[in-house]
Amino acid sequence: MRIETIPLPHSSIGQSVSLTALHFGQESSVRKVYIQASLHADELPGALTAFHLRQQLTDLAHHISSHIVLVPLANPIGLAQQLLYATQGRFELGTGQNFNRLGELDLYELTLKEIQNSQMILGQDAQANVSKIRAAMARALTKYPTGTVLEAMHHQLLTWAFDADVVLDLHCDWRAVMHMYTTPDGWPEVEPLARYLGSQCQLIADDSGCNPFDEALSTTWTKLARYFPDANIPAACTATTVELRGQADVAHELAQQDARAIVQFLMHRGDIVQDAASLPPIIAEPSPLAGVERLSANAAGLVVYHVEPGDHVRSGQMVAEIINPLTQNITPLTCHIDGFVFACNYYRYANAGDALISISGAKELAHATLSP
Repeated sequence: MRIETIPLPHSSIGQSVSLTALHFGQESSVRKVYIQASLHADELPGALTAFHLRQQLTDLAHHISSHIVLVPLANPIGLAQQLLYATQGRFELGTGQNFNRLGELDLYELTLKEIQNSQMILGQDAQANVSKIRAAMARALTKYPTGTVLEAMHHQLLTWAFDADVVLDLHCDWRAVMHMYTTPDGWPEVEPLARYLGSQCQLIADDSGCNPFDEALSTTWTKLARYFPDANIPAACTATTVELRGQADVAHELAQQDARAIVQFLMHRGDIVQDAASLPPIIAEPSPLAGVERLSANAAGLVVYHVEPGDHVRSGQMVAEIINPLTQNITPLTCHIDGFVFACNYYRYANAGDALISISGAKELAHATLSP
């Protein structure tokens, strides 16, 4: 294992911020897997999973045939953000930018510009096209002038990940079951991971339009394929966001289990040369991200949940009550679809408009998007 630590530019005077990546296996291999944890810095089940994954990969070092990059803590900026005794790890406090939204750092636009400026010719040889496009990505990222420490952090993470065949971005939700996000093209590649993890909900979208980390990598290829319809451009990067249950699910037993599942997935892919366990049955087939109903509080008051993550609900079912102890008013909150509750907030008091419950459904409701 090689440990690589990169100091980030643009830190405040007297401060130093750095990112650390652990490199396993054959760094010269044409196959590469990139795994990062806790880009939302207060989502820590992934960091503990990375802790155990590091140990397991170290034990299997002589069996690793691919280049595997593991970033156990992908957001040192968010880890340092404390407000009123609580880590503020989802948004950068100075700007309000979600740490999992890359903003103007658009890998597709940068790559397309580099391809056009270099007058690159893309033909029918898919592997040659992949090599050319990844070289263009590398040049584009090298030329990109970062302006803030947040942008520098995103840039470094992309620099480690852009040429990976598979990217796993480990997150979690408030209170949740294991679930995953990916693209239609990516689903066949990560379906075995969903089986090994026991994922209970798989949410699929071509493009959420938010420029999150996983889509920045995967959708670049599908967009380039659409832009150059006469060229044979494959979906060369499969990226998925894995939601490792809820924020409170930081436990050795769960993290060891999840790390073993990731290792089994890597064995199944051939990145680790050992026989993988038989594939477990899939728990849930994919459903559209555009079919998610996100229920918000329809009044201010105490929240009494009538459902929990893992429950199935029917349209019109009351899923929570909002109670005003002063007026004795009880406002029911009902869902409008048949579906599966995959996440709930931990709020027990809500103001009107606060997000409370996420339900996946089989039918598309609107344009696919992510929570803020």
